[in-house]
Amino acid sequence: MQFIQKALLTIALAGGASASAIAADRLSAEYSEPRGGQTTLVDQAKRYSAWNVARMLDDPQFVKALDRRLAGDAKAVMLGTLLDDVRQPDAQTKASADKLRFLDQRVREHKAVARDAKNLLEVRLYTPRGHETAARPDMSKLLVAYAPAGKRSEWSDVEAFDHLGQVQLLDARTPPATPVLIVGINAREDMRAGMAYVNRALRDAGLQSVPPKLAAKGASSLATGDVETTRLDRITLANSQEPWISGAAEIFAVVSGVQPDQAKAELSVVDMPYLDYANTAYTPNQIMVFWSSYRYGAANIQLFEHDDNTNYKDLAVALSQSVSAILGVFAPSYAVIGQVATAILQAMPSGWFSNDDDYVDSFYTIERGRTYDNYRGAANNATMTLSPYLLRAQ
Repeated sequence: MQFIQKALLTIALAGGASASAIAADRLSAEYSEPRGGQTTLVDQAKRYSAWNVARMLDDPQFVKALDRRLAGDAKAVMLGTLLDDVRQPDAQTKASADKLRFLDQRVREHKAVARDAKNLLEVRLYTPRGHETAARPDMSKLLVAYAPAGKRSEWSDVEAFDHLGQVQLLDARTPPATPVLIVGINAREDMRAGMAYVNRALRDAGLQSVPPKLAAKGASSLATGDVETTRLDRITLANSQEPWISGAAEIFAVVSGVQPDQAKAELSVVDMPYLDYANTAYTPNQIMVFWSSYRYGAANIQLFEHDDNTNYKDLAVALSQSVSAILGVFAPSYAVIGQVATAILQAMPSGWFSNDDDYVDSFYTIERGRTYDNYRGAANNATMTLSPYLLRAQ
């Protein structure tokens, strides 16, 4: 069976599409598994999307739209937006566009963010260092690559397609000398939508309090309605040796502890959209902990990196079930705070802890009212400066 037919058939059957509709797709490449190890629906979707985009480079209208969208400082464009720009596509481009829209829908459904995101698939332009000021490349001649399956630490080759759909292999660790188009998941949008889903699920499971609202100006309340928080003033990550095809990192935090008024864990997932590169100091002034949600004035902060294959429904269920199973009906005590952090690590996919960078670091028992200056995490991979911050009632 041809590889594109098999890939699309796998994805379509997962979404309930008919096999006969897929069989009508007449493509020429021979089947082979995506490189890099065991593959998932998302891996198959990225590969098939890259192949389709490469084949669409024969259409001048598509190339014109692509060149316009990636002009100037723009480095990426959502495939849905790009496809809408092509006003008079040829027959092949139209057929490929239909498949790409279908794939985007399947990926969003698979990751449980169809409600929270309209598009996830994107195409971005990788430009080698030193080429930023060079003449714009001819988009129709570029290779179209995708991030391999499996562990990044084990990647050796990156599969790319030319406009004929033929495969060329690029080195995973050595950046290419010429620009390359990369098709994949828009990690920023994936994270935004995924965090919305997980936090909603945690609230529904009774494992997340609603952050307090500041009292209105002039309202009478204890301490004038001010809210005690801990703010992230500065953060730096160690060198993560990201392959060139991966792009910027996307980091999120899980803040955890014990609820103030009942024997339940408190979990909150916090997006950190600014934290892109290692060995770079970021000063976000981001609130990480609302102390009214945590007993004992202590909480954990654990950092993780976005993974294309994350199913946010599964993640939310795993977090809820793992924390509840480990803690059970506990007698609240200070020691439980550390047990919550342990349960979170056990809930995360096993692949995140085996020579990959998806697990970043843990900061255990951060205390209310304390300042932490250049404080190293348990894994020695992140350094944070945290300070007390009082949100004033307006």
